[in-house]
Amino acid sequence: MAHILLVDDEPEVLIALSRILRKQYELSTANNAHEALDLLNQTHVDLVISDIRMPTMSGIELLKKIRELYPHMGRILLSGYADMEQCQQAISDEVARIILSKPWDNFELKDIIALIVELTELKSENTQLRLQLDEQRNTV
Repeated sequence: MAHILLVDDEPEVLIALSRILRKQYELSTANNAHEALDLLNQTHVDLVISDIRMPTMSGIELLKKIRELYPHMGRILLSGYADMEQCQQAISDEVARIILSKPWDNFELKDIIALIVELTELKSENTQLRLQLDEQRNTV
């Protein structure tokens, strides 16, 4: 079962997302970016879903750090604001795979999460297989 970290400074959003996803995924929640980074140091996570606008550190800044520390981890931004330039830059810089608007459509959210989790798993498997192949080549 994939593990998802939900990050938002609004408790209602964390509750709503948890309600939607709790049957299919293992979930952790964080109220801010610093709490999220602490959690990531302690446990394996497959996907992070973060709000863009949070105090002290934005979701974009958080996902940039996560991309540096955990490049294969899935990353989704949630935006309640229409800051299209910031959103486009986040996608261009590969900070996030996708940006979803608040309020979200539950079915769309679930489908996108399933696709990102599958992509993340395939990338991880591909990396492991390449390492095994390189190892076999070096022993021959």
